[in-house]
Amino acid sequence: MKKIFYILFFLILSITAYSQQYEGVFKEGNDVLKFENGKVYFNMDEMGNMITNKVGEGSYEILGDYLLVKTGEYPGEKSTVQPLPGSKEDSVGIKVTDNRNFSLPGILVELLNSSAKTLYGGATDSEGKFYFKKNPKAHTIRVSDMGYDNISFPYDPTNDFLVKLVKNDIIENQTVVFRLKKVDDETLSVLLLSSDFNPGKNQQKELEKLDKKARKSNYIDKRLKKEYEPYQPNL
Repeated sequence: MKKIFYILFFLILSITAYSQQYEGVFKEGNDVLKFENGKVYFNMDEMGNMITNKVGEGSYEILGDYLLVKTGEYPGEKSTVQPLPGSKEDSVGIKVTDNRNFSLPGILVELLNSSAKTLYGGATDSEGKFYFKKNPKAHTIRVSDMGYDNISFPYDPTNDFLVKLVKNDIIENQTVVFRLKKVDDETLSVLLLSSDFNPGKNQQKELEKLDKKARKSNYIDKRLKKEYEPYQPNL
């Protein structure tokens, strides 16, 4: 009888740990976790990368100390490309701006072949412009810079292109892993372990590898505090 009791006891503890749910917004500086209606939105930097925040949204599950987010299509603002009539006979022009239409100098523009190998590349000038010679081997144009949502699109020698980059690295259709611990009712201890998690044959083992790597590198968890809507008196 005692044996059955202990089995049931530990089973209940296990179910509680693995089915824990959160609600509300937890924030510290620019880092955010928002739990709402069985989904979570995140905006956080990944361990070892303090420059580019990872942003995404999706359904989630909690496995012990790990939060796994299965991201879908991001509903917010993303980088875009707009084809324009070609302006030069022998060249393709790229104009790069931010989402407020300010020119972005120093952005890397690459011309890739069908194997994703770089045929030619360079940085935009002070006006956010870059030109390259038309190339029959070209397949894709990639525009990228640390701190922005990078974008790739099909090469078309008859067009120029206006590219608008938004801040942060938007994660879609990938599994994101956080180490997550509840400090108290107002505080979560959080560390983004991976933005492209592949569980392989043994998901728990792969999670533990990520955790071990973070501990070995002495990455520090963030303390996110729960935010509440300000009180609005009825007037």
